[in-house]
Amino acid sequence: MKIKLSTLLLTLALAAACICACYPVSGDNGYRTMPVGTGTEAPVLLETSSVTEPEVITSEVTTLAPEITEAPSLSTEETTSTSPETTTSAPDTTSEETTAAPPEIIEFEFDIIEDSSELGSVGKDKCLRVLRYPAIKGLEDTKIQTDINKLLSQIASVEYQNRLSNASELIKNGTYVGYEITNTAITFLGNGILSVRSEGRIDYKDDAKDESFVYCNLIKLSTGKDITLKKTYTDFAKIMTLFSSGKFKQISGESNLTSSLSLSQLIEQYKYHSQYGTYPETYFTKDSMIIVIETNSEHGFFAEFSIALDEVNDCLVQSPTK
Repeated sequence: MKIKLSTLLLTLALAAACICACYPVSGDNGYRTMPVGTGTEAPVLLETSSVTEPEVITSEVTTLAPEITEAPSLSTEETTSTSPETTTSAPDTTSEETTAAPPEIIEFEFDIIEDSSELGSVGKDKCLRVLRYPAIKGLEDTKIQTDINKLLSQIASVEYQNRLSNASELIKNGTYVGYEITNTAITFLGNGILSVRSEGRIDYKDDAKDESFVYCNLIKLSTGKDITLKKTYTDFAKIMTLFSSGKFKQISGESNLTSSLSLSQLIEQYKYHSQYGTYPETYFTKDSMIIVIETNSEHGFFAEFSIALDEVNDCLVQSPTK
């Protein structure tokens, strides 16, 4: 069969047109460029997704790690909780349990030493000075025991001199005066410290002039030396705040004291403690700290206020439970 050349050319032209229609050269998401574009773009999307997710997981693990570390110090209920507040409170719970531990108490005995002497006389009345102080027995370290007992004797004499240095002059001028420590005791011995409370009075045979007082001493057992109140407190300003807010309990003194004087007024006299060393007399029992607040004669000269040690241990260098 003979086919005209023009007919053959027309047929080839149509076939070429069909092929071009099915396979565009480029520019409109042509199939020739799509395999390259798809092969590149799809992995980028997958890689972005897979990187983002591990970063979130890693962040969560980092955040939870401290909770898991601290969990053993919590109670069962606290351990099962995932709240940040519970996790934060874990160290405080551990601290409270530590400070609440029973104090180390040393078994001991003590005698009361009485040192009485006559200062002079006014008429028929003898003016007496009566010192009383404890003397420890039974400590394993006998040298420290001797040093402590000697120190307690010296403290009793110094307290007398500080309070009544003009006794001889008063007696010479015809004024009766007597000095007596009426009560003294060791309130705590252990955990490296010795705490002593002594109470006394100055007698003028005149109720309007007679005075009562308390002095206290803290002694370091390792050295047998006195511990000053400045070295006892680390944050007395906080002690003042606790007192003013009613955290202390009155255990001695005028029963209606706080009805005439506010707690803030009572503690205000110690606001310059850091400059002048004006701290209230302080002593310890096995679970409490007691401060002696001085008052005037109208209010009985002093009143004692107590607070649990776990409330104030963070304000102290050392205590029966710290």
